[in-house]
Amino acid sequence: MENTKIKNNLKKVVEKYEDVIFSGKKIDIKDFYNVKRLCLKHELMDLIQIMDILESMIEKRHNDLMNRRLNLLTIWSTIFLPLSFYTGVWGMNFDDVPLISDDHGFWVFIVLTFGTIGGMWYYFKKNDWI
Repeated sequence: MENTKIKNNLKKVVEKYEDVIFSGKKIDIKDFYNVKRLCLKHELMDLIQIMDILESMIEKRHNDLMNRRLNLLTIWSTIFLPLSFYTGVWGMNFDDVPLISDDHGFWVFIVLTFGTIGGMWYYFKKNDWI
């Protein structure tokens, strides 16, 4: 009798986790694993299988989020890498650097900088990377 009551309570909790995970909300991982531990303790194999599936869904969601963050970080790094090169070249203390002593050198640098940012932004948007 007691085992049936525990099983029914655990089944309700697992169903609650299913609803929360399928809706995309965050869950308390510590509580999730405590419920899984109780299912293992009471040898409720059907609930353990469901918990394993839910656990893999949580991991997949976490991995997708990490991949999106790394993708965005890579895109921003790619945009700013040429800008660092431009500032390095135009920041040198030599008289023979092209356009450094020209009256329009600053504006050429600005146009080149914003042109690079706009061109890369357009490229990433066109290829659906952003």
